[in-house]
Amino acid sequence: MLKDVCHVIDAILNLISVGRFDDEGYSGSFHNGTWKFSKGSLIVARGQKQNTMYVMHERLCRDEANVVADSDGELWHKRLGHMSERGMHMLVEKDLLLEVKGIHLEKCVDCLAGKQNRAAFHSRPLMRRECALELVHTDVCYVDAPSHRGGQYFVTFVDDYSWKLWAFVLKSKDQVLSFFKEFEARAERKLSQKLKGVRTDNGGEYRG
Repeated sequence: MLKDVCHVIDAILNLISVGRFDDEGYSGSFHNGTWKFSKGSLIVARGQKQNTMYVMHERLCRDEANVVADSDGELWHKRLGHMSERGMHMLVEKDLLLEVKGIHLEKCVDCLAGKQNRAAFHSRPLMRRECALELVHTDVCYVDAPSHRGGQYFVTFVDDYSWKLWAFVLKSKDQVLSFFKEFEARAERKLSQKLKGVRTDNGGEYRG
């Protein structure tokens, strides 16, 4: 195993430096167009000279993953953007997928999910209360950046009838009750109506 090697995507062949073998403690011999590298009495690599390069005789280890030409049609199906089986057959017939011998695709989960139809949301008539303050929606929100006075929360009150919005900045959630009383008095005085119902997400600030 050689460590600290470079991965060059555009390189067609794997090139191993003789100096790298030497750094890892391997000894090599070159004689009559052949070469071999060994470590102690174990020969780890051998090959022959072709032109000016020494080509290694590869030996695949069954117990470990090896980077070789892949003939898996399923993998090429994904590489080609989940191409259909018929389209891949055409590429094989044109000798454009030399590594692939035969095409038989199993059911692809991604292809099935991409062809699914999403259930439509049927439109429903907008339901609103018949008068102001019959129902008010409220919620407490948190913000990352505090205000100039140190507030990092704000509480909103939205009238279901008019969609009129009131908002108050809070320093802590325990101020919700006091601001609710202020909103109630202000809204009832302005709209000349009594508050009849409040809807929340049942958060702790409302149940305390």
